[in-house]
Amino acid sequence: MNTTSARLCITALAASAGLVLALTGCSSSSSPAPAAAATHPSTGASAPGSSTLSIDGKSVSGAFTTTCVNQSGLLALALTDTGNTTYGNLAVSATVSGGNSVQAVGITGSKGGSSSLPYAIGFSKGLPGGSASVTKSGNTFHVTGEGIGTPDPSNPMAQVKSSKFDITFACPTVIGG
Repeated sequence: MNTTSARLCITALAASAGLVLALTGCSSSSSPAPAAAATHPSTGASAPGSSTLSIDGKSVSGAFTTTCVNQSGLLALALTDTGNTTYGNLAVSATVSGGNSVQAVGITGSKGGSSSLPYAIGFSKGLPGGSASVTKSGNTFHVTGEGIGTPDPSNPMAQVKSSKFDITFACPTVIGG
């Protein structure tokens, strides 16, 4: 990944985090299931009614607030946890257009990144690196794929790390939709 691509990825992450913060004001709480009950081991699917997140196959425990907004065919999905043990202020977002095309995914945390920096993973359609897809069941959206992490500024020669994500947005309601 070149410097321009990395900057575009970071810009997409910042925009996704901004979207999550803007949506938090009109959100609904989703009580997470205990980590052991949050997923079905055989399918990886979330238990009905619970929003979940896993990164590189590891479940991220959290007290997620889930927000889902549909405006003119663009669906904005967000999970927030302002006291996450691992990632601090954790914000997870995805934008989906046309009901089935993931445009962007952002996962950011105020801590948990390399070299004691904030944590960030992002995917943006059209930029090199990563992929994402979505499936829908009622008001539950399952977004899976791979995103690019923020480059480590303490080691400019290091390769940009990619991480797999698996996110379930269990929307109590879809605002505007």
